[in-house]
Amino acid sequence: MKARLRTAAAAAALLAASGCSVVDDLSGDEPPESEYTQAEAYAPMEEAAADAVAGLGDFPGFEQRSWAEMPCSHDGVDDDEYTAIEVRYRFSIADSATEQVRDQYVATLREHWTDAGYEIATDDEVEGAERTDRNLVAVRHDGISLWYAVGGYVGLYIGSGCVPVSEAGEIEYIPPTGGVEPGGPGDLVEEYFPDGIPTTHEALAPLNPPEGRA
Repeated sequence: MKARLRTAAAAAALLAASGCSVVDDLSGDEPPESEYTQAEAYAPMEEAAADAVAGLGDFPGFEQRSWAEMPCSHDGVDDDEYTAIEVRYRFSIADSATEQVRDQYVATLREHWTDAGYEIATDDEVEGAERTDRNLVAVRHDGISLWYAVGGYVGLYIGSGCVPVSEAGEIEYIPPTGGVEPGGPGDLVEEYFPDGIPTTHEALAPLNPPEGRA
């Protein structure tokens, strides 16, 4: 059975509200080139999340981590041989309301991703009556995208772009970062591991930033 676990409706609503999208259209006659298959992509995507967290001082910790998939289409028709993975981290509603998370972290990530040579694809803000929402999207050379989304909740979303679908049994568990307990109530990846989430893994990266990244 191929892994095609989607939460497309909720994700599409979130993406539409922000003006951003990780859903790719497969243009041309040939499938897109990718450095990774679906099974191979989770590790570098989680490493990208851990790298982002490492530079955020006084980090309060994420409330939850989840994995999702979005369809890849060709001429408006979904291609079942490809999927677009999204690794999602979200702060609690209380932490999402702080200036540090909503404002300071945007500036820190902008500087870090620029220094790392990533392309800043989106950098905008929307003034509302009660709050300012922001979107910061960076794209790496390997096609992985990083989206820091500031809305009612604030989240970090890592996208793979379109990658070849893998068999469900090929997908390995990658422990979360940012204070989410592996296999705990905030580790929402149980759909991918019907026999139970492995709990022997340690979380990726400490909360404290390495020297020189505070």
